[in-house]
This record gives sequence, C-alpha cells and structure tokens, in this order.
Amino acid sequence: MHTHLGADAGVSAANAAKKLNDALKENGVVRAIVLHLSFQPWSIEEFAEAIAPYDRLVGFANVHPDRSDATDELSRAVKDLQFKGLKLHPRLLQHGIDEENTINLVRHAGELGVPVTICGFPDGDWIMQGGTMLKYANLAKACPDTNIIVAHMGGHHVIDLMMLVKRVKNMYLDTSYSLLYYRGSSLCQDMIYAMRSMRFERIFYGSDYPDRPIGETLIESKNVMFEYGMNEDEMERVLYHNAKRFFAWEGI
Repeated sequence: MHTHLGADAGVSAANAAKKLNDALKENGVVRAIVLHLSFQPWSIEEFAEAIAPYDRLVGFANVHPDRSDATDELSRAVKDLQFKGLKLHPRLLQHGIDEENTINLVRHAGELGVPVTICGFPDGDWIMQGGTMLKYANLAKACPDTNIIVAHMGGHHVIDLMMLVKRVKNMYLDTSYSLLYYRGSSLCQDMIYAMRSMRFERIFYGSDYPDRPIGETLIESKNVMFEYGMNEDEMERVLYHNAKRFFAWEGI
C-alpha cells in the first residue's frame, strides 16, 4: 500500500516502473499502490503512462492543495489519467493538514470515490512545524465521506494515532517505513500492540520502496510480526486481505 518510483538520476519513469513491477513480481506481490510525488523529475502524465502497462501498479496522484486549480487537477488525474487515489505530503510540500484548502481537496477525493494517503511520519522538521496526530483526525472528521490512510502509523505517535483511529471510522493506517525504522526500540512492540488493539482491521502493509527494497522489507517485516506474536491469519489481514477488501479487488 505504499511504494514510489525510484527517481535515480537520468532514469525514465518507464524504466522506474518496470523495475518496481519486476521486483513485485519476483516477490509474489500482486498489487502495489504507487504514490506519485510532484517533486520527482517526471510530469504527472509521464508517471501515469509509465505505470499503465502493469496491472500490479495502482497510482495515487500527488496534488498540492494550495493550487488554485487543485480540485480540477485531481478530477483530471482520476478521470483522464486513471489514478485511483490522492497522495498528500504536507511535511515535504509544506502545506497544512487540517486547513481549509486541504479539507476541500480531500472532500473532493471523496466525491470522486477515491481514497487519500497522507504522510504521517513525525521527523524533526514535522515536529518543529507543530505537527500533531490530532490534525489528521480533524481532517478525517471534516471529510467523513473520504477514506484517509495515514502513512507510517504516525511513527513514535502510534498509540495516540491508534486511539484517534478507533474513534474516526474513515481513518486507516499503513505500516510503511516505521515498522523497520524503529526496530530495536519499544516502538515496534507499540505498533504491533496498536494493530492488535484494532483487531488487525484498517491496517495495511507498506514497504516505502525505493527507500526500502521490496523483498528484504517483506521478509524483515514478517520477522518483526512473528517476533511480537502475530499469527498467520493476522499477518494475512495486514499483508493482503484488508487491502483487497478496501479496494474491492476481484480475481487476485
């Protein structure tokens, strides 16, 4: 539920998409959400064209909510370019989480029938900007008809985020980056605790490729899940069934 195209110097979007698809195929991954980022060296049209040949790759378009034409651009991305969701990155693109422009764009995603993935990793810059998990809940409450996936499980704020997600039913979480980033600390135990407390519902696995490789990340993430007592059924929900049900994917 959380990958990107690798924007190595001089690499075309088409070659980056093929490399990701090959890695997914090699490791038995049947679907991957690929999150477009507007600051990568390709246009949104190039990105859409690059992933189009691959059934495994499902694109979410990155639209800055402060654009004057943000809702029109999202409509174009969904209706014309076949993106299946909206990607927001307030930490890197310097926009609000629960401010009016973001709320308007996220509401529009719901009107279009597509979900939103929003970065929820609390690095030092995010903390100094005054980021809190409450802002994500405020966004979700203001957009009740839009499903919102908070990426990275909120990092070290995972318990606070879990408590909010329990009360706000259109909020979801993905495990990307954080589950392995915090390995060796108490945070991994907290993340598995949060999954268990939520009965392994509304939780999706993510790798955050290319920051982390597809195969190695999958193996290491399973090892962490086993280490903290998750059984096969619980792992299957996080790795596969929750996403399949969320998107109503058939035939996989």
